[in-house]
Amino acid sequence: MTHEAILLTQKLVQIPSENPAGSEKDCATYVERWLREIEDVDVSVQHVEEGRTNVIAKRTGSDPSLRPLVILAHMDTVPVEGKWTFDPFAGEIANGKLYGRGACDMKSGLAAAMTALKQCTTQTNRRDLYVIATVDEEGPFMKGACALIDEGLIPKDVELIATEPTSLNLSTVHKGTIWYEINILGKSSHCGNAQLGIDAAHAAAESIVRLKKNVGALSYHHDIFGKPSLSVGTIHGGDKTNMVAGSVRLELDFRLVPPMSAEEADKLVHQSVSEGCKVVGAGYSAEHYGYARPPIESNKEADVIGRLQTAYKRTLGSQMKEAGFPAYTDVSMIGLKTGMRDLIVFGPGNLEQAHAIDEYVEVDQIESCTEVLSSLMQV
Repeated sequence: MTHEAILLTQKLVQIPSENPAGSEKDCATYVERWLREIEDVDVSVQHVEEGRTNVIAKRTGSDPSLRPLVILAHMDTVPVEGKWTFDPFAGEIANGKLYGRGACDMKSGLAAAMTALKQCTTQTNRRDLYVIATVDEEGPFMKGACALIDEGLIPKDVELIATEPTSLNLSTVHKGTIWYEINILGKSSHCGNAQLGIDAAHAAAESIVRLKKNVGALSYHHDIFGKPSLSVGTIHGGDKTNMVAGSVRLELDFRLVPPMSAEEADKLVHQSVSEGCKVVGAGYSAEHYGYARPPIESNKEADVIGRLQTAYKRTLGSQMKEAGFPAYTDVSMIGLKTGMRDLIVFGPGNLEQAHAIDEYVEVDQIESCTEVLSSLMQV
């Protein structure tokens, strides 16, 4: 028989929840209904904004002296783009892989957590267990995770796990993620009299060259992540072919490695764009697009790490490998806002498949993750 977590992943993939192209509303409704059918589990919803709700499931443990365990998984996905071989909302299984938007990032991780919680109802769990399905993890402000903190819905002295795709490896370090909106202001003119204008596109090009050069010259090198990186996600500017571009807007994605700080990243961005604009006399503004999210490192002595390693070996018969997570998750955002550091990432799927055309997750990893989480919930 097909494992329940695999069937649940299929169902969740079949419910579109693209961000920002759509909404998590239908997915949240299904998750809430499914969780309410589990015996001895309390389910509530948190309204984050119109049509968007976090779903919170709790099973009370027998020993209130033990720290609560909270597993978080987001319901939103990035939009479907490009030409797919498989229907992105069918959840089709082929050659041991389950295809669809969100299959890897991260409806399989959500399904594994939900199913593991259901399996725990066959016996008494010692600590309080939470499974929380969030909205807007893919957005610049991660509104679902932030709402949990703002309204005090994350217990104190908690242990946190995000079931994001790690190929069932243990991740105890998050790469920092800072997005910038750069607006470069020049002066439009007819291209026949280009000397009367200030070419914002030229200033943007010079700024990008300097950004890349200055990031490449940074001395930081992390054992897992390597060097910091900066990508230009979007470029918008100009009005017409025969007009000097009067303005250009850039969106930058800066990935930081420990121990680089957000302040250092800001300084580098301002310096680089300032240098580029000076070449042609343009002006600029630079602002964070969303929250500035510096690198987060877990408490390596956290008890949940040892318990997860034990559960993994007990369930799968081998030692769990360690890795890093090259992005932010709900748990790292909570860690940033609260100072909590007993947080880890562990889930099915390879992150290389996240946001990709023909996104998929290996079905055996869904089953394995569920059984490991179920084992962990018992201790």
